[in-house]
Amino acid sequence: MCGIAGFNWPDEALIASMTEAIRHRGPDDEGQFVDAELSLGHRRLSILDLSALGRQPMEYERAGRRAIISFNGEIYNFRALREKLEHKGYRFRSHTDTEVILAAYLEWGSDCVAELNGMWAFAIYDPVAKTVLLSRDRFGEKPLYYRHDGGRFVFASEIKAILAHPVPRRADPVVVSEYLYRGAANGSLASFFAGIRMLPPAHNAVFDLRKKSLALREYYRPTRGRRAVSAEEFRDALRKSVESRLVADVPVSISLSSGIDSTSVAALTAQVTDSGVKAFTTASGEEVGDETALLSHFLQRYPRFELEKSHISESRFCDHYRDILYHMDEPFARQSAYVRWEIANLTALHGRKVLLNGEGADELLGGYAAFAPVFMVDLLKRLRLVRFATELAATLRHPERRKILAGLRRALGLPAGGGTAESATLRGLRGKFGIRLDPVAAGPPRGGDLKDYLFELVHDYSLPRLLVCNDKMTMANSVEGRAPFLDHELVDLVFSMDADELMVRGWRKFPLRRAMQGLVPDEILFRKSKDAFHAPIFEYLRNGGIRRRIETVFADARTAAVFSPQAYLAEYRRFLDRKGADRAFLLHGFLLEEWARIFEVDLAC
Repeated sequence: MCGIAGFNWPDEALIASMTEAIRHRGPDDEGQFVDAELSLGHRRLSILDLSALGRQPMEYERAGRRAIISFNGEIYNFRALREKLEHKGYRFRSHTDTEVILAAYLEWGSDCVAELNGMWAFAIYDPVAKTVLLSRDRFGEKPLYYRHDGGRFVFASEIKAILAHPVPRRADPVVVSEYLYRGAANGSLASFFAGIRMLPPAHNAVFDLRKKSLALREYYRPTRGRRAVSAEEFRDALRKSVESRLVADVPVSISLSSGIDSTSVAALTAQVTDSGVKAFTTASGEEVGDETALLSHFLQRYPRFELEKSHISESRFCDHYRDILYHMDEPFARQSAYVRWEIANLTALHGRKVLLNGEGADELLGGYAAFAPVFMVDLLKRLRLVRFATELAATLRHPERRKILAGLRRALGLPAGGGTAESATLRGLRGKFGIRLDPVAAGPPRGGDLKDYLFELVHDYSLPRLLVCNDKMTMANSVEGRAPFLDHELVDLVFSMDADELMVRGWRKFPLRRAMQGLVPDEILFRKSKDAFHAPIFEYLRNGGIRRRIETVFADARTAAVFSPQAYLAEYRRFLDRKGADRAFLLHGFLLEEWARIFEVDLAC
């Protein structure tokens, strides 16, 4: 829920401009707090305690101490935490989680975040200590950007609110390079805008209003172990997480694909509720991205779900891609942004504000095809040769066997079967398109064990990108997304289990499959191919409107500062003539150009 903004000097008009830029995150209410030290703003999407008592920024005072908060998110254990604080003498006026956070801060200081189960980005102003505490939840479900330039400190839920200030709109060359060469977009700590960064997940930051200094501190990492976890224990932990995320004073719905993740969330929702549930999915006349065939098996078992379909299409993408760029604040790389936009838009059209999803399960449980070779190499390192042979045999029968075996060859240092070394690929891109930026060197080879690999997916690479995309697309439509797989107690449980159980006989995410047997139909549960919400956006570049737009913008391109417009147009003509072309670069180059135009960005890095 909601959007937050602030800076370290008084200016009522400027804080109002910042919150107006993120009105979509909170259309129900707004508020500002301004004193000599700080301007703090808020936009409210009312989900808990819909009364005026939930208005923010909110103040709490006890025993001569006072704190003011602007908060975005949900704290699912706030009722239990409220009771704990009441035993310590705290009293509450509202029925919000916001007020509970304030009391927890007065009781435990910045360590209060250890008591919170939920998702959040908040700023707490302590007038006596002359500090602002910024905090972001453990996995980064809620974004929080900041710019610290000398003595001036500005922060907000979205970059566009920071752009309400007269800040330079220059592109970060490293981020642009990673986007053009590797398609990396969104979720990195450095944004596409030079000087604007994201607070890392699981971090607090304290800004000292006297010294104008900023100090960051990590407050959480998953607890690791190698113990056995039964199917019942896993299922109970996930059920508890689902149940806690149904807490709301408005109806809760589900983003439902035909995959195991969202159907598991839906099946457990059906177990803990006794009323009908509205679900939203995608459908396509082109039979690409249509989830309904497999979902019919699920709906036969759970008829209480009322399914609504968003119809993805070339024309709708062409109508909305600039809206998506605006709400993402940055160029996006793949189809997921558009599909999430459609799902959230349909949710809003049906008057719903809360949407459960299956985000995080693939990162947490090793659901991607790339996990299989990592898993098998780990077996070899530990001389688990019989188990390795078993998994290799299962891989040879797997629908994704070519991708998995190519990854296994690379992991073992062998030729990947026709694959091209990354350095040669990057040189080829640079030569073909005249890219004026140097490619960023790849990071060092991954070390450690499977838990290290999963931690990188959860904390550093895959999950942050998905969560930023999910937040921006849902909140663009004034809808809050909730991810049951990212309950930190469930994450700790997974990291405490024996990693050998994550893949069994070629079945990735095996603990989830085992736990959901009898609840999710076998047609979904034991399907090896990985399908998800999907839209063929590369092919949408053939649309007549986009073709005319490309011809127009590349005649006087802002991106001429970073690559050759003539080379781009030559490759685009090859694409239109179906002569083979680098579709990924064509999409990324076009979106980079449109982004630079929307936000008036200087790409001369």
